[in-house]
This record gives sequence, C-alpha cells and structure tokens, in this order.
Amino acid sequence: MATHEHIIRSIGLSATLLLFCTTKATPPVPPIAQETVILTGWLHVEDLSMKDVQLEVVVNGSSRFNAISETGRFVVELPTDTKALLRFEKPGHLTKEVIVDTHNSKDGEVGQHTRRLKLAVIMQLEKHMGGQTYAGPVGAIAFDEGGGCVAITHDRALVPTRRQKPMEF
Repeated sequence: MATHEHIIRSIGLSATLLLFCTTKATPPVPPIAQETVILTGWLHVEDLSMKDVQLEVVVNGSSRFNAISETGRFVVELPTDTKALLRFEKPGHLTKEVIVDTHNSKDGEVGQHTRRLKLAVIMQLEKHMGGQTYAGPVGAIAFDEGGGCVAITHDRALVPTRRQKPMEF
C-alpha cells in the first residue's frame, strides 16, 4: 500500500513539475498589433435632429459615408499610416472639416500607443454666422514623430461666404 501511495505522489509531483516547467519555458504571446485608429465622437446640432446630417470620410482618394446615431454618436475607423478628411454637413449649418493623420500612431513605447480617440463636433447655424464660413478645416489630429503622442490643432478662421458660385459648363 505504501508503494502504491508513493507511486501516486511521484506521478503527481512529476506532473506538477512538468506543468510548471512548460509554462515558464514558453515565451509570452505578444499583443496583436493594431493597424487602425478608432475615433469615437459626438456631434451636436441646435435642433438636435441627426436625420439629415452627413459624415463623409475621405481616405486615400476614396470616399465613404459613416452613420451617425440619433444621439449624435459616430465611430470612424481609419487605417494607420494614412491621411483622412472628415466632413460634417447638415443643411442650414456651416460645413466642418477635420484632418486626421494617422502616420506615427504606432510610435512610442509599447503600451503607450493611443489608437482610440474621442472628440466632439459642434455645428453652427449659418444664420448666426453673418455670411461667414470656415476658411478651411477647423481642426487637425495627428501623432508626434518618435513618441506617437496625439497632437491636436484648431483653426476656426472665418471668411466671407461666396455669394456667386463659378459657372460650370
């Protein structure tokens, strides 16, 4: 009986050592590299209706339209190492554009990468802007070279709205 217990203990000890040795010997699985930047945003308009709002995303010359929820929430997924233009349009409001440059988003120390960003966009009524419109994109989101830190700039410069549009033939 003593030899039977001795054999069971030996097998149990061997199995434990084998399990311990194999788990320590295998290298840790590296995290899967994320190849996208995800923007989650909230859009605000004065009448609170999102039915006729359009969010156009232009990436590498191709254009697509993203959905905006009834609450104004939107999610845009962009590939890394590219430049994109987000265009927000709603009848009776000034169009807003934001440039997003995802180059350098993979830079920096492991675990310090910022690939999920949150933003808010507030659209202004044309009638409150006195015949003015934005001179260009109102903001830019980019990542610093080397460190991958998020860099944000704003430019809300206004210019007179063109009354006469050029004729196209």
